[in-house]
Amino acid sequence: MNRRAFLATLAASAAAPAFAQTAPSSPAPLLYYAGQAGRLTSDRDRQGGNPFASALCDVLPELPLTLETFGARMALANSLHSRGWQNIQMPRKLPDPKSKLGVEGQSRRALVLINADYSKSEAYSLPGAKFDARRVPAALQVAGFETTLVLDATVDAARAALDAFATHSASADVALIYVGGHGLQHKRTVYWMMGDYPERDSKWLATHAISLDEIAGAGTARQANLVLYASCRDDPFKGK
Repeated sequence: MNRRAFLATLAASAAAPAFAQTAPSSPAPLLYYAGQAGRLTSDRDRQGGNPFASALCDVLPELPLTLETFGARMALANSLHSRGWQNIQMPRKLPDPKSKLGVEGQSRRALVLINADYSKSEAYSLPGAKFDARRVPAALQVAGFETTLVLDATVDAARAALDAFATHSASADVALIYVGGHGLQHKRTVYWMMGDYPERDSKWLATHAISLDEIAGAGTARQANLVLYASCRDDPFKGK
């Protein structure tokens, strides 16, 4: 190859974008909180579980719904089931409010993360969350979501499930992650508490809790990634 041909080949190679640069990225997660910052949520309503879970079980049979309508229906049902105790916090801006969940041919995958047994912790166990561990996955499956339940897992097992879901959801159109059990918001970060959280001290957050940001990162679907957080957002470690 002469020098001119070599330089032309080199220039073409430099101009061609790498695969990593052209590969489409997953849309940012859409976070739905059962309650406002600084507030507790209820473990049991009249149906026997978290009002947020009751809301989800009410709304899923109504699919297909636009993202906008899904949020509105969740907000209303959550408020009704909690008798006004829980007021949902939804994404302020939707990428496409008219985008639909539950349309025919849409690939949907869900991960349900619930901790109900806190007997190894100073926290009380949650019979409502245990009930939700049965009904939430069932409702998601009926709604066409290929669903994985992670119940009362260790932090390592939960992280392994998140890693697996990140890989699995990448080939789906929609990913949904439901989080139930004890939770908190400390220094503006929301956490899901494991069942063996040692004592009432924030020093254990790094080893016995998982931030919602980390959980949300496991949703890697092509069209929409929803995270539904049913837990509390109070701060038992305030000032620590």
